Amino acid sequence: MSSYAKLTYVSNTNYSSEAKAFQNGDVVLGGLFSVHFEFVPSTNRCKRMNERGIKWVQSMIYTIDHINRNQRLLPNISIGYDLRDTCNSASNAIEESLSYVIYSHLDDDKNNNALSRVLCSEANTNVHFRSKPQSKSNRKIFSTDKGQFKSIPNIIGVIGGRSSRVSMAVASLLSNFDIVQVSYSSTSRLLSNTAQYRSFFRTVPTDENQVKAMIDIIQHFNWTYIAVIAVDDSYGRLAAESFKKKAATLGICIAIDHRFSNQNNRQEIAHIITELKMNVRAKVIILLCAENEAIDFLHEAERQNLTGRIFIGSDAWGDSPRVTNIRRDIVEGMLGIVLDGHLVPEYEEYLKTLNLCNNRRNPWFNQLWLSKARQKNISINLNNCWIPPELLNNYTDIFYQENSKVAYVMDAIYAVAHALHNMLGCTETSCSSMKAINRRVFLQYMRNVSFNAITVRNFHFSPEGDALGIYQIKNLQPSSTHPNKLGFETVGEWDMSQLPGSELQLKGHKIVWTNHDPVHIPISRCSDDCQPGQFRKLSSIISCCWECISCMHNTISNTTNAEHCNICSPDQKANVNKSECIDKVPVVTKWTDPLSISVLVFAGITYLLILITWVIIMKYRQSPIVKASNILLTNFLLAGISLCALSALAFVAPISILTCRIGLFASIISIVFILSTIMAKTNRISKIFRNRLSNAKNPSAMLKNSTQALFVFALTGIEAFFITCSLIVDPLELYRYLSPANEVILQCDTKLKIALYTTLSYLAVLNIICLYLAFKTRKLPENYNEAKYISFTSLIITCFISTLLPAYFSTIGSFRVAVASIGLLCLSCAILGCMFFPKVYILLFESDSNTKENAILDVVSYSFGNSNTISTISNNRSIRRSSTITSRPPLSGATPSSSFHIGLKSIKVANSD
Repeated sequence: MSSYAKLTYVSNTNYSSEAKAFQNGDVVLGGLFSVHFEFVPSTNRCKRMNERGIKWVQSMIYTIDHINRNQRLLPNISIGYDLRDTCNSASNAIEESLSYVIYSHLDDDKNNNALSRVLCSEANTNVHFRSKPQSKSNRKIFSTDKGQFKSIPNIIGVIGGRSSRVSMAVASLLSNFDIVQVSYSSTSRLLSNTAQYRSFFRTVPTDENQVKAMIDIIQHFNWTYIAVIAVDDSYGRLAAESFKKKAATLGICIAIDHRFSNQNNRQEIAHIITELKMNVRAKVIILLCAENEAIDFLHEAERQNLTGRIFIGSDAWGDSPRVTNIRRDIVEGMLGIVLDGHLVPEYEEYLKTLNLCNNRRNPWFNQLWLSKARQKNISINLNNCWIPPELLNNYTDIFYQENSKVAYVMDAIYAVAHALHNMLGCTETSCSSMKAINRRVFLQYMRNVSFNAITVRNFHFSPEGDALGIYQIKNLQPSSTHPNKLGFETVGEWDMSQLPGSELQLKGHKIVWTNHDPVHIPISRCSDDCQPGQFRKLSSIISCCWECISCMHNTISNTTNAEHCNICSPDQKANVNKSECIDKVPVVTKWTDPLSISVLVFAGITYLLILITWVIIMKYRQSPIVKASNILLTNFLLAGISLCALSALAFVAPISILTCRIGLFASIISIVFILSTIMAKTNRISKIFRNRLSNAKNPSAMLKNSTQALFVFALTGIEAFFITCSLIVDPLELYRYLSPANEVILQCDTKLKIALYTTLSYLAVLNIICLYLAFKTRKLPENYNEAKYISFTSLIITCFISTLLPAYFSTIGSFRVAVASIGLLCLSCAILGCMFFPKVYILLFESDSNTKENAILDVVSYSFGNSNTISTISNNRSIRRSSTITSRPPLSGATPSSSFHIGLKSIKVANSD
């Protein structure tokens, strides 16, 4: 008999589920693969061939051959295989797995006949028994002759199954017998339950990690309104629930949440697609199912023309080449989250060496190509081993395309091999003799196994039997080699070994979304963003849906999707878009305002009075009453009053730091200048009469005009120095104040009010001195006695200092302007009236009193100090030209001649300019 058993081909798309690939060895690994997508229990046949499943079968054969040739791994121990097709059916997988249980628990001699019956019933299958080279094994192997079996297959473990649904069913069986099971594709988190599935392992991570990757991608693109569609099995239900639970904590809403059966599901899928078409806002669809189910779903989407959506595919189908055959506008831009399988170039080259003759160990390989040939009406000559080039298409056929699960199949096999190597205490040249395997001990070695795997360095299982991994993010976009075709391009990865928050690494520039708009990220949201100036009113049904409402008067929102609008502060108002609070335009005094006009009119009248007074004084400057007041100090006083009135205009000018400084400085300096002048005047007259009455020969230096001017400027300079220093330490600044009418007013102010306190103090001192001097000169001759006028002036200034200055600093807005400007003008008028109007009246209406003779008589009368003399002198005033004055005995020993002489000297000094 030839070294290969005869292969039976069938002429239709249905194949027997009893086909298997078998090779005996010192130990045998079972293998469960989904070679077909669907199992028909009534006919015990499978249909719809899975090319990936055939490729996984081939990868197991390739890996075991590679291990058997490796003299450093399990030397002198050969590994065989027993590969079965589950047809994606849990029940069929359990039936196939029963054989592994029987193999592992039947005694060779005691149960030989029973075992023979089991094996002989499979005589029509393709069985090929091959051992490692004799240098590695002396073990007897099965003969292909029925009924002549020398040993039972020594099952060490089972590789598979593919889907979680199948693996859970098989694990429930195998765990009862402590048979190691290593899946290369099952990701349900239920399989991490070591109490229920104690002998289950897998080389892939759980769905929890895949769901985290999906959530991170959705968050990255700010998608908040998602459709979740899953197959109605343990894998789909658990993955969908896990996704929904995580999404809820992150504000991601589920627009549509449906399940569909894994078989006979066309009507269910059609209903789901119809609902998806009606919900145009949910642009992103999470599809959690197996490859065949995903293809069925996409075909229905194609039939119903469900376009403009972004599918996110799970690991089971996220990079399936069959997706590229779906209409472009249905699937373009989709993202697949698939395990990083790490392409094995040697294996890909190995596949290209296989033909219809040299690969009969894989019974489904030839079935695949015969099926492809029938579909394309290409005849195959069985005597010719080569696959027709039209089918290979230069090795671009789906069968030769990259498959991420291949590396995980290989790692599953290597994990078992390394665990067995460790348990047998193998060296680089030999292993201890094979005895009956203690399966529970072997489980411990499996849990502790560690090796450099294809998919990850330092591979090991977690305590739950899971493995770490890296997910690749695939994007379906126009192929770089065939622009009219679609292909998967890696655009990022999700590495679960990284720190939380940094697992996802995306190359956004490489993603192509759609042919019409390849760059702009699709929007999948229930409601559009509420722009600044609006707030969102959330729906009572779903938190991701809302209504955008414009902010009300004087309220703003300055963020996207604001939950509420914020009220602007009283000194601010909302801008036109109600997106920002802006400062209110301050109310500034203008020259055209009624207050400003009133002040200007008042100032004009004041200046007119000052000018008239000044003209009259200058006209009668040679008159005794004017000379008695000292013309220099009189001009100083009028100049001070003019400056005081002028400073009032600075307060009604448009406000600025400059006008504030001018107004403050001019007003204070003018008042100090006025007080200093009054003090100099009073002090001068007092000294004149005091010196003359005491017969002093040399007049005081204080009586000179230059000294008087220096005295006035010195006192004023001191205040100027105080104000300058105060404004340097505590500078004037513009502050915004809110009026009772909610109007913003600009005002100049200082923080510490140093200038206010120093000014008040200095003015108070000057004012007290003026009052004292006025009191001291109260008995001087009438022409020289301005005591009562100075007293009135000092009282007015005192009222100004005690009321108007504090009122100025404590009021705001137009009140402050009115207080300052009108107050200064009133002060100017009051000082002008008190100090000059009596003189002006005498000059204009009592000229007969303004003579030198009357001045002499006043001085003489003051000198005698007697009321009778004063009366007599007054009666004699009518005799104007008389040169003789009736004398009476003087008081206190003074003679009339001496008193008269003193009076003349006093008049000369007082009237000297």
